[in-house]
Amino acid sequence: MLINIIFLLLLIVSFSINIGLVWFAWKSVKQISAYDEELVSLIDIIKDFTKHLNSVHELEMYYGDETLRHLMRHASEIINIFDTYDLLLKEEEYAEEND
Repeated sequence: MLINIIFLLLLIVSFSINIGLVWFAWKSVKQISAYDEELVSLIDIIKDFTKHLNSVHELEMYYGDETLRHLMRHASEIINIFDTYDLLLKEEEYAEEND
């Protein structure tokens, strides 16, 4: 009888720990997903900045400006650094980037 009670208590403790670990894993995945979405958003902002900078550099008034050329190179380097990360991208975005 005592062994049955001990096994029942161990089962309840084990079940509680497993439920807690599943909850923790779910919350962790949710948080990582949120960080991933923020990084993708940040990359999009930097890409838009680079495109804007490139369009300004191509204006006749600024064409050949060394400062803008260095800014464009720096922005491209930042994008290349972010591209090394394996981020969760939507299939459409992934297809656009690989075309």
